[in-house]
Amino acid sequence: MNSNSNKVVVIYIFFLFLLGIVLVRYGSVGLGKIENETNTVRKVREKSKRGSIVSADGYHLAYTTKSYTAEVNTKEIPVENRNLFARMFSLYSGEAEGDILRKISSRNGHVVLAKNLTFQQYQNIKELSREFTSLKILTRHKDRRGRSVFHGLSIYESGAKRNYPYGNSVTPVIGYTNKYEENRYTQVKGVKGIERRFEEYLKPGEDGYLLGSKDARGDVILNSNLRKRFPEDGSDIHLNINLELQRKIEIMLDKFKEKFEAKEIMSGVIESETGKVLSMATSNRFIRSRLKSEEIGYLQVKSAEYIFEPGSVVKPIVYALLLDKKMIRRGQYVNCENGRYKVGRKVITDEHKMKNVPAEEIIIHSSNIGMIKITENYAPVDFHNGLKQFGLGLSSGLEVSKENPGRLNTIQELKSKVYRATASFGHGFLTNFSQLLKAFNIFNNDGKIVSPKLVAYIKHPDGKIEAPEREYTIPENKQVLSVSTSRKMKNILVQTVKKGTGQGTDILGLEIGGKTGTAHIAKGSGYINEYHSSFFGFVNGKKRKYTIGVTVVEPQTVYFASQTAVPVFKEIIEILVDTGFLEKRYYKK
Repeated sequence: MNSNSNKVVVIYIFFLFLLGIVLVRYGSVGLGKIENETNTVRKVREKSKRGSIVSADGYHLAYTTKSYTAEVNTKEIPVENRNLFARMFSLYSGEAEGDILRKISSRNGHVVLAKNLTFQQYQNIKELSREFTSLKILTRHKDRRGRSVFHGLSIYESGAKRNYPYGNSVTPVIGYTNKYEENRYTQVKGVKGIERRFEEYLKPGEDGYLLGSKDARGDVILNSNLRKRFPEDGSDIHLNINLELQRKIEIMLDKFKEKFEAKEIMSGVIESETGKVLSMATSNRFIRSRLKSEEIGYLQVKSAEYIFEPGSVVKPIVYALLLDKKMIRRGQYVNCENGRYKVGRKVITDEHKMKNVPAEEIIIHSSNIGMIKITENYAPVDFHNGLKQFGLGLSSGLEVSKENPGRLNTIQELKSKVYRATASFGHGFLTNFSQLLKAFNIFNNDGKIVSPKLVAYIKHPDGKIEAPEREYTIPENKQVLSVSTSRKMKNILVQTVKKGTGQGTDILGLEIGGKTGTAHIAKGSGYINEYHSSFFGFVNGKKRKYTIGVTVVEPQTVYFASQTAVPVFKEIIEILVDTGFLEKRYYKK
């Protein structure tokens, strides 16, 4: 009898052992099949997020938050509880109580109570759902088959929202996104600017999940059996732009746009040795959700997309090319014809009338006639290739989604005396703002060319840092001018500020040089009575060197660059000093 009892016990223990093996094995397999949810196992997906765009001083200019939607089946709200339900939901969600009451009273069934709720509201409403259940403000109802069921107040992740917390700052450079639906989930995708250019890095990767047993309320139990995969978020794009500096310049541009009644003012500040863009600003910025029809053009990154005749700011570039080829000699004098000169059927005039003057005075006092004289023997092929050598007519390399490189005169066109004459002082061909900023930087960088760099680096979710891929139409740090030529040009541009067309920019303790340009706007087959006014140059302090550009589009009150672009340029320098980017170097007398 005892023997039989022992056998039964042994068999029973063995059976339990086998059952345990089966449960462990097939229980774990059940968890592994994450696509299948049973009555006891639940998988909660965690959506991955788009990466952020971050300024050099650590501000998140664009970032993604998750948005949530709350629903309820109105059959579960007794009529006598509707007012209380609406009042409490309003307190927890921020939605208007009257709107909630109208929604739950207008339909007998599932109703969306609120969309685009924040994570904090999500947490609040989850807690509210528990309260509604425990207080029986919500009760069970019968489904179509007559079964007693209960859904309660439900809230779920329904989309991604792109946030731009600093309003219109750093637009349009950072760009914007558009929404699209994917499996009933709202996603965003880059359309313009950095948002578009770095879409492959910013976009979210694979989603994560929580997988485990669920409790009576249906929530995943956080115990040792829990399985988790972290979501693969997009990478962050870190800019060289400093938000504090950028914002101060933007506010200043707004002031001058109003003062000059201009269509737009563009400006840029780059480190001369590296090309890092500290600021790329415009008066025409936008907030996507409030964009007016007349502001559609604000979506363009005008510094790369808007092309115009540069005017006299091109004179130092052409002069430097001739100087580097030794076509201008030391001590050479040029007859500027007392301000009036005929080329073919065209009569060319100068604002500042001069006769026989040293060649550098052509730049200092911006003589069109002088430029014509010194380029008369300039070979068309050298002229064309020389402008390209400075980056004109080629992509500047600015990391935005689109760039219009403009158009240079062809070699054949430059064989014409008239085309060559007008090209010598910046008319008859088209450039963009970023190209001119890049070209002028050569004078302050010992003759070497560098591309403007908006993006400092890409930071991946695992913490790894990656340098962005850049497209160089001209090899980086290529010696475009000899060091000697670039320093001679630098000195001429300093003299232009001290006694020429750039007067009014000079500030004690800083080395400042630059060139003005005022050009008619070409439209159709001719010119209209509107202007672009520009000033491009540099400022050097005790330790740091910057290249700065300003272009004023269609100023109405006054159009000369010396009265529009020059004061804007000077105020940018003062902002650089005030924000600590520049330290003055005072000279002993």
